[in-house]
Amino acid sequence: MNLDNINLFQLASRRLQWLADRQKVVSENIANADTAGYRAREVEDFASYMDRADRAEGLPKAAIEEVEATWAEAISGNNVVLEEQILQASNAAGQYKLASNLYRKAHEMVLAVSGSR
Repeated sequence: MNLDNINLFQLASRRLQWLADRQKVVSENIANADTAGYRAREVEDFASYMDRADRAEGLPKAAIEEVEATWAEAISGNNVVLEEQILQASNAAGQYKLASNLYRKAHEMVLAVSGSR
């Protein structure tokens, strides 16, 4: 991940997009917690996403991959553990709030410096 040529707004936008994609995948996992044979999925890590975003135009969607059972697996073949997914959803929500607050503060700083405020 090369941060030399990226500004704060690009970084925050990419982080917000990645977190939104992550939250969507976690929501799908929770929705399919009782579906026989459903395999939990996760988005790629943020560093990999940033590498792909550096080569792409615009904001790409995060790559989604199936994950192995980390806590347990049901007899039906479903490996979604609701407790784990709730922790991931809470983590993503907290990170999203932090990134959006940083984005807002940077925007306010630019406005203050430019005299628009």
